[in-house]
Amino acid sequence: MQYPELSRRKMLASIGLLAGTCNSRNAAEGPLANSASAMTSKARVIPLTFSTYGLPSYSLNEAIEAIANHGYDGLEINVASTSRTATDKLTPALRKEARSRLKDRGMVVGSLMSHLQPLSSRERHTQDKRRLKHDCILARELSPTAPPVIQTILGGKSWGDSKQECVDRVADWVAIAEEYGVVVAVKPHRGHAMSRPSEAAWLISQLDHSKALRMWYDYSHFIFRDIPLKHSLQQSLPIMAGVAVKDAIAKEGKVQFLLPGAAGTIDYDLLCNILQEGNFSGSLCVEVSSQVWKRPDYDPTVAMRKSYGVLSSAIGGKNSSRVR
Repeated sequence: MQYPELSRRKMLASIGLLAGTCNSRNAAEGPLANSASAMTSKARVIPLTFSTYGLPSYSLNEAIEAIANHGYDGLEINVASTSRTATDKLTPALRKEARSRLKDRGMVVGSLMSHLQPLSSRERHTQDKRRLKHDCILARELSPTAPPVIQTILGGKSWGDSKQECVDRVADWVAIAEEYGVVVAVKPHRGHAMSRPSEAAWLISQLDHSKALRMWYDYSHFIFRDIPLKHSLQQSLPIMAGVAVKDAIAKEGKVQFLLPGAAGTIDYDLLCNILQEGNFSGSLCVEVSSQVWKRPDYDPTVAMRKSYGVLSSAIGGKNSSRVR
């Protein structure tokens, strides 16, 4: 199905808020930096992106077209080694074609999702350092002047037992990221060693608040844990490079992830309002959990459409002409 061109994306590009908004350089500066020249909260438009993590069967070019057709301002590319769009699977020809499609569609790459594991074996850490270098090169090739943020989980189980090792190994990532002028964002993840925003803040502080190291915020990993949305978001804003969004419910003692808005457990109007008031300079990215896309009845077009409807309203895109 063909959709009419999106007025929201045209508007973003026309006022200079789309290209270069959700990128490593701006994320490194921090959402609260240079407040004298920052836009007012009412003028700030946050790019809405969709992660190819939720499109496991799509090629990169197929993903760009599908995401653009559903109204999004850009995308996150899943570059993990097991993904169809893994960094080492994206040939020079594919990268060139992707850049061309992104330009034609007025789209940005807000982030690259990479699953690095600093708390695994020393051998794995050595492999991950090579992977990170390749991810940084890809980021620069896709957007030379505004490379996307590289976001990753950390893995592991116990924060108390592993946090110093985490500091030592993430320090290697910071050195690589600084060399390439790219930001790496670490994501607190439910059930992993680093699972709270405060732990990410501590890690960043231990590495001298390097502009190459930020946090990737995902409230679905904090809900039901006595971590209020408003407080955690306001405290995290100065170190955030991007925000992932999906719903979560508690069922039989476990947390299940759903599409944004499916459960109504997260107040996206509040979330977006705080981001706008804080002059947040990253992207808001729909991340469809594997708990959802592995279901036999999963329809990615429905996921893109429904998520866009929920979040474009919250983020201020109610006047888009794009078909829902």
